[in-house]
Amino acid sequence: MSGQMDPERAARFAERMADRVVSAVDGTPEQKQRIQGIAQAAMTDLMPLREQARAARRDGIALLSAATIDRGAIEALRAKQMGLADGASRRLAQARADTAEVLTPEQRTKLAERLQKRAGRWS
Repeated sequence: MSGQMDPERAARFAERMADRVVSAVDGTPEQKQRIQGIAQAAMTDLMPLREQARAARRDGIALLSAATIDRGAIEALRAKQMGLADGASRRLAQARADTAEVLTPEQRTKLAERLQKRAGRWS
């Protein structure tokens, strides 16, 4: 996602993502509601990480444009950015697992087949 992300926009994004998943597997209204809740919780948790990553990018620009290059500070920033990426990846994996638990085994298979077809377009 690009651009500014406010809670309202995040909620709309989460709702669209849940709609896509549920419609792809012919899910029930109850599944849609549960998956929307999972997606919205993930978006809420990820928003602070997103802002921290944006701040880290600004810090990186400042470090690289400084009169003196501080390799230690650049390495510390890199480590911080990797930590942010790891935290975001961990939270997304949790949301995927939570979503998978809402779906039946047949629905998970159907979703996996759809994702595999989509992945084929970029490989």
